[in-house]
Amino acid sequence: MRELASALREMALLIRYRTLTVRELFIELSKYEFIREVGDGSDFRMRWCKAADALTELQEGERSVIKSVGAALGTSDVDGQLSMLEVNTRLLSDYGDEAHEQYLKKGRMYRTCGLLAGLLAAILIV
Repeated sequence: MRELASALREMALLIRYRTLTVRELFIELSKYEFIREVGDGSDFRMRWCKAADALTELQEGERSVIKSVGAALGTSDVDGQLSMLEVNTRLLSDYGDEAHEQYLKKGRMYRTCGLLAGLLAAILIV
């Protein structure tokens, strides 16, 4: 998710300072795996949606944010594109922060459960 947010931030910079077309954006951002999967053809919206659906490790809300970027990309002027990318980048960052919080909470719980299971096994063996 952080990689996608980074790609969107870089996309906004390229649109703002170099006013690239969608095709040029995809060529420029081909270092990101998601963008490489989408490609740079004329039917990129369909492939963008399929690539977003393939991100099964993300929640449905996160995938819908990514799909909305693909649907809106290239449909308005530079200012519209920039504001759309800013809003969606912020949403992805919020989702990323929430996922990191959950990781920390659940990681602590799993470590504690592992420790308790190990202690229980040691008590049962002795």
